[in-house]
Amino acid sequence: MRKAIARLDAEQKAQLLYLADLGTAMFTSALVVCTLKAVVDLFVG
Repeated sequence: MRKAIARLDAEQKAQLLYLADLGTAMFTSALVVCTLKAVVDLFVG
């Protein structure tokens, strides 16, 4: 994987980093929503 990333130019590396950051943000927000839903369900229902 490191060899493949090393072959990318600066613009492609920036795009890959953006995509990784976007995926991380989406995963984190989904995790927060599921956690909040579980807490609400625990206390309400």
